[in-house]
Amino acid sequence: MTTRQITIFILVFILSILAVPAVQADNCEAIQFQRGHSSVIVEGIALPNITICYQITTAAGQTADIAISGINMVFSVEGVADAQDKYRFTAEKKTYRITVGQLMRTVTDEPFTLNISIK
Repeated sequence: MTTRQITIFILVFILSILAVPAVQADNCEAIQFQRGHSSVIVEGIALPNITICYQITTAAGQTADIAISGINMVFSVEGVADAQDKYRFTAEKKTYRITVGQLMRTVTDEPFTLNISIK
């Protein structure tokens, strides 16, 4: 292989790695609260190299409490908090994206429970 071919191969490889999170970020599951309920529990499995996206819509002034349980699991709220296992904030009238993933990526799938309460 020539230097140019190696360079092209490396660039294509890097671009393909960067493209995967962008595709995953567009696939965000909307969380709907049952009528009369202000909280929801979401259970799932986090794969080693993939984050899971959820979104919630809030009104201004509501208090959002989010907590995650599971080994090595964290969540982030876009524009609010990063890599937390428990977080409370006063919401604006908007839709928030919550990503869930492994803090220290392992080679195994990790189960988690995400608790979201909006009051």
